[in-house]
Amino acid sequence: MHFALAAIIFLASVIAIIVRPRRLGEAWSAGAGAVLMVLAGALSLQSAVQAISAEWNLFLFFLGLMLTAAVADMAGFFDWAAGLAVAAAGGSGRRLLLNVLALGALVTTFLSNDAAAVILTPVVYTVATRLRVRVMPYLFAVSFIANAASMTLPISNPINVLTGDRLRAPLAVYEGHLLLASLASVAITIAVFMALFWRTTATRFAGFAAESAGIRDARFFRAVLAGMCLLALAYIAGSAMLLPLGVIAITGASMLLAMAAAMRRLSTEHIRAHVSPTLFVYIAALFVLVRGVQDAGITTALISGVVSVAATSATAVASGLAGSAVACNALNNLPGILVFLSGAQTGGVPPALREPFLFGALAGADLGPNLTPVGALSTMLWLVIVRRRGLEVSAWDFLRIGAIVAPLTLVAAGVLIALSFR
Repeated sequence: MHFALAAIIFLASVIAIIVRPRRLGEAWSAGAGAVLMVLAGALSLQSAVQAISAEWNLFLFFLGLMLTAAVADMAGFFDWAAGLAVAAAGGSGRRLLLNVLALGALVTTFLSNDAAAVILTPVVYTVATRLRVRVMPYLFAVSFIANAASMTLPISNPINVLTGDRLRAPLAVYEGHLLLASLASVAITIAVFMALFWRTTATRFAGFAAESAGIRDARFFRAVLAGMCLLALAYIAGSAMLLPLGVIAITGASMLLAMAAAMRRLSTEHIRAHVSPTLFVYIAALFVLVRGVQDAGITTALISGVVSVAATSATAVASGLAGSAVACNALNNLPGILVFLSGAQTGGVPPALREPFLFGALAGADLGPNLTPVGALSTMLWLVIVRRRGLEVSAWDFLRIGAIVAPLTLVAAGVLIALSFR
């Protein structure tokens, strides 16, 4: 009864999150499911609280990223970067597409895929409409490169932080298994986009001055840019020493906020725009939902089934990658990777295969969501922003590109990760 009750509540909550009946927000659906999990007796209140409190590092990481992005936006960093991309394109629509892909990869690497989707999407839309070029190739580029580049560093995707907390893998180990796979994924995504939109972007445009675009206070801008570079170095050093990245993120963000206040450039409007309380509710509720199915033994049984065909590190990588990619497109990547982490932690994976399995699962959760628009939180956020600007994007529009990008990047990443364990 416990097994069935937890499974029904979990699946109903995930379906509501994806379908969004009557445009109900994801946080409301997840929150209702978490409350129901406790009220129905599928999970004790104490276990629910423990499930949330144990992930303090991820909550601090999210908050730090949001505040950092807010200060960067106050300084005009993203408009400036977009202006540079336009100037470097030299009036060529094709080079602009390449530059947007490169910019998206850089922002994702150091600020996460969610930040890239939320911040770059409106900036790229404004730039494309101002230049009077076709908007959608450039907007699709932001979404797809945000996922393709999202495993480059532990900070490139919040689910990397989750997985890193379980694996306790130093930066050298992380990059030894994932760096080449990430670079290959980015290169493949860029190549596919340039091929698909070669004719569509064969236009010329008149650019605008990049040097002053979006910058109102040059002194403040330079200070924020220097602060962000130092924060990026702190992330790398922290990853190498296995320090909590959430602490580094919130410390760096606090210093940037203090600097903005001291220079009288602090904007509460920007903070409200970038910090989303409902996102924290959504994440906390997902932790409770996954703990419910974990305590019922569902995640262990599920992951045991996925890994049952694995006998070597290579097959463990393959089973983790394929299973995670499927799960994340069905459930969304945050609950999907939580199920895999939970199952691996509770004995669903033999100790000798745990590391290759989880690195494969992480790649599947980072790259797999490029198949459908509901696979990743970053893509769902991107879709909301695009639709608010009056652009309709169907699942088929997304799938036509994803059906090419996702399989190619997953296969390349799987092969390279498997080779890294030889």
